[in-house]
Amino acid sequence: MNTSKLSQNSTKKFSQNQSNRGIDTWFNEQAVKFENARFFWMAVYITAQSCLGSIACGFILKNDANVFMLCTCAAITMMSNAVFIALGPPKLCLTIVYLSFILNTIFIIINI
Repeated sequence: MNTSKLSQNSTKKFSQNQSNRGIDTWFNEQAVKFENARFFWMAVYITAQSCLGSIACGFILKNDANVFMLCTCAAITMMSNAVFIALGPPKLCLTIVYLSFILNTIFIIINI
């Protein structure tokens, strides 16, 4: 009886570690790919997230939404551009660009 509980607990811990390790491994692989072709990915990400940010700002202005939302949209977009131009560490660049994509997409959905 005790051995079955131990095996169930160890299986749960193993599956939890695998899921956490999967996200961390995926992000580390993205950072390595980004670093290997930094200037290509910088151009792609700056262009994509700047376009998405300007679309989000346009929708926010069109709907006369909260000024805080407009400032947040502009700030996260500019912050992402600044980190890329300053050649920040790969993980920081990716974290901020993903945050920019997510927030600007949320702002677009809210203001459609």
